[in-house]
Amino acid sequence: MLALASSVVTVFLNCCVQIDEKPYQGKPEAEEVQKEAVITKSPKKPVDKYKGVWMPFMRETRIALDDIDNLKLDGINIVSIGIKVCLTDEITECESEDEIIDVINEFHKNGIRTFLILNPAHPDFGVNPFSSEASGRALLDKLTPLVLKWANISEDYGVEMFCPANEPQMLSYQNEKDVSDWAQQLLPELREVYHGKIAFIVQTFGEGIYAYDLSGYDYIANGGLTCTKDIEEHPDWIERVIKENTDRLKYLYPGQKYILFGAGAFTGPDYYWWEPIAPENMLDNISELPVDFFTVSSESQAEYYNILFNATWEPMEGYFIPVFKGWEYRGKPAERVIRECFNSAIATES
Repeated sequence: MLALASSVVTVFLNCCVQIDEKPYQGKPEAEEVQKEAVITKSPKKPVDKYKGVWMPFMRETRIALDDIDNLKLDGINIVSIGIKVCLTDEITECESEDEIIDVINEFHKNGIRTFLILNPAHPDFGVNPFSSEASGRALLDKLTPLVLKWANISEDYGVEMFCPANEPQMLSYQNEKDVSDWAQQLLPELREVYHGKIAFIVQTFGEGIYAYDLSGYDYIANGGLTCTKDIEEHPDWIERVIKENTDRLKYLYPGQKYILFGAGAFTGPDYYWWEPIAPENMLDNISELPVDFFTVSSESQAEYYNILFNATWEPMEGYFIPVFKGWEYRGKPAERVIRECFNSAIATES
């Protein structure tokens, strides 16, 4: 069972676009009168460790802004904001640019840093990652102008950290060389326009972690670690999987800085309709496993975060906890674990 858990513990969003959805229809027309830019920069005090949440869509940022005081009590010092992108003739934002900029300012006003990441990992993007359209560098190169645009905006608005794409393997399926070449070609262009910290996502999958040439990037963001029901009877198996993943990350990217991105435990019951590991979707996505294999109790979610932090606190420079549908920790036992852990070193940041 351990081998099985190790091979599938990290599926997360890799298969989320296999389910068809009504195609994206394009953004609403821009307002005729442009708002005068108001800029609030990120806090300048250094942090001992990034303690963040991952919000892939504007829905999550609105919820977080309404709960800003509670986020601070949880020890959150940075938020990762997904810029939802979609493919029509070009790749463009499919949520309001003005709203994204507004929420950057709002978090900064409240003393919380921001981390921007372009997010094509959703069904609205419009491309099946297993199709020929997602091979080679075509989609990656198509994304480049938008990456540079948001790197410029990140510079102007004092964004702490920037990442070109969530789950880049979905834009060039299992083609590590093309993703590596794109990452290296893009990096000097990013450095010209953005002087904050630059991260790159490396997704964990069944057989390991994607291996790219990411020399020169400030952070390697390891995505995809996911709790399984094994935690109920064999929490030691979960700890072993986490430690093996960390060892693999250090082996593939020696001497670099690491953050854990989106590591979490799915509890439901509410979730996005396309969530691949929801019980109702498991038969279509991972039919060889029990339908509830990735659905755990709120108590097990809390235990998972306790195991995760204890196993990875020293090698990781930061964490970005998922807070979208089905993965939310707030109002559950896991909040106490996260709050205690994230506040344990607050005094060194003051």
